[in-house]
Amino acid sequence: MPTPIIDSHVHLWPESAANADGHAWMGVVTQLAKQHVLSDYRRAAKHESSSDVKVDGIVYVETDRKYQADTSKPLEQWAKGPLDEIKFLRSIVEGDASQTHSELLKGIVAWAPLDQGLQVFEQWLALVKQTAGEQTWSRIKGFRFLLQAITDQTEFEKLVFGQEFLHTLRAFSSGGRDLVFDVGVDAHSGGLWQLEAWAKVLEQVSGNGKSGTKFVMNHLCKPDLTESHTPAASQSSEFQQWSQCIQKFASHPRVYMKLSGAFSELSNGKVNTTSAAELASRIKPWTDVVFDTFGPDRIMFGSDWPVSNIRGPAGEDSWSVWKGVVDVVIKQRQLSDDQQSRIWAGTAKEAYSLE
Repeated sequence: MPTPIIDSHVHLWPESAANADGHAWMGVVTQLAKQHVLSDYRRAAKHESSSDVKVDGIVYVETDRKYQADTSKPLEQWAKGPLDEIKFLRSIVEGDASQTHSELLKGIVAWAPLDQGLQVFEQWLALVKQTAGEQTWSRIKGFRFLLQAITDQTEFEKLVFGQEFLHTLRAFSSGGRDLVFDVGVDAHSGGLWQLEAWAKVLEQVSGNGKSGTKFVMNHLCKPDLTESHTPAASQSSEFQQWSQCIQKFASHPRVYMKLSGAFSELSNGKVNTTSAAELASRIKPWTDVVFDTFGPDRIMFGSDWPVSNIRGPAGEDSWSVWKGVVDVVIKQRQLSDDQQSRIWAGTAKEAYSLE
């Protein structure tokens, strides 16, 4: 019987946004500068042809649409790119003829201007609700602001330790809200200091297990896996620092981890093998830390499609390779059926309050 999957980390965009005007980063990552919609995702996940894969739903994660913050102008003007993203998602949910398989879109993690303070965040929520319409708004489960892009340590810490930022994070779970903050920090390209700073943030804003804002850490926090084929990699000081940060994150019961994104960190070019067993072996020291600290009840599968295609070993067929790697990791951990189902779907349903 196929394993029901909720893919917790999927990116989509229409042809109209598949360029450097829609996403500044597409001027550099040109391989992704083409349409990626749900029908493309279904093909990548071999949704209809594979006997062991049944994707029941996805969580869409914002795609870093182009914008230029200018608080002298109306929010809807300077944040037009992210608002266009909401309109695109609405076209999927409401069944635009060019968008198919809308039933797969179970949850949305949209962009939010978390660097602009609580008042602007509240304005943004109202604007998104108005733009999304009732159906799409009901699927917006959380927000992301890519912290990993702030590579200056002083600037990063000034933002995340600031009272406005902390108040905004608390607002995710105040007034009857139950919004998730997806956390993008990057040990590899940004620096381990990003993780260490985030651990301090969690000490101030994380709930007690029954209340408070929920946080979902993306992509294992992007550790450097380029030397993971060597035994020395998991003995390095960098590995030890990363492990300590993961332990700190896991100590907060309303923090979750995505088992995703490893292909981007395994190589500076294409990953050089499609062997799920070999890839699982390479990343085992890191996945062991995550499983030993978070446990399967707070770990969720994510493909990071289509970003995973760039360095993925099978190009546009890399979704299936990553699914195979996770299969091996789960088997090595000797998890129960219930624990396996948590990773494939249950944890995402809980974290994002999916119906």
